[in-house]
Amino acid sequence: MCARSIFGLALVLALPFGCANKGETQVMQPVVLGMLETAAPTYDDGQMQIYEAYLPVELPLRQPSDDERPKARPIPTPRPPFHLASDTRITARFTLSNLEDKEHTVELLVNPWNEFVRYEPGVIVTEEETTPNLSGINSRVILPPLGRLEGIITPDDFVELATDLGTAMKLHKTPPPADSQFAGPALYNRAFNVVNRSSEPDLVLGPYFPAVVANIVGFDLGLRTYEHAKISVEVVMDIEDLKNDRVIAAYYTDKERVGRPGKALTPPPPPMRP
Repeated sequence: MCARSIFGLALVLALPFGCANKGETQVMQPVVLGMLETAAPTYDDGQMQIYEAYLPVELPLRQPSDDERPKARPIPTPRPPFHLASDTRITARFTLSNLEDKEHTVELLVNPWNEFVRYEPGVIVTEEETTPNLSGINSRVILPPLGRLEGIITPDDFVELATDLGTAMKLHKTPPPADSQFAGPALYNRAFNVVNRSSEPDLVLGPYFPAVVANIVGFDLGLRTYEHAKISVEVVMDIEDLKNDRVIAAYYTDKERVGRPGKALTPPPPPMRP
């Protein structure tokens, strides 16, 4: 079961201006992340082993000047976001590959950044079990021996990812009461659950939806298994500039990217119950 890979055909567009023209789509060079079968576990409690590999992926979105920022101060961001989810259309096409002659269950992970924070899900550790919190995108697939699987993360998915990160920021800023059933990581995982979409009414999460959705400026791309595995993922990003001046054109190295934020946001641990 091997699907033909199309990612080797991707090119980087060289645009004639410092920022992309409105409606122009820039195709980033392929990003490749691999995991070796000799990798040590990132978590091991003697009963469960978790194997993970991560790679930061920066999108070519530029830093604003001081006089370009809006003056309002929306919650939960510490200052108004310059990059909004409505400014671009982001698409990711990926190929997951099993490099061994045996079946593996693999999780493809995307943990988003905006210009303020990056999301680091962490794990829930209790006396009964250890469970990773949900990533921004947490797709579990079964890869057959020497198999390959292609997929796509759509622009709507990226808008949802940006909204979910904004929701997590508001949860961190104004958390539910400590004695509430929604305390701890519960609402974070509800927000990032793929079956929950911010476009649908949600009486529990609704109050935490951000009024202004800061755009995704990058993400940590990850792979996770619960056994030794030799696997890889290849990703190509398409970014369409809808504002005319948000995306840095290829080869313009004098333009500073927003980059990976230094502050991480991780859900709190489950509350202690009597």
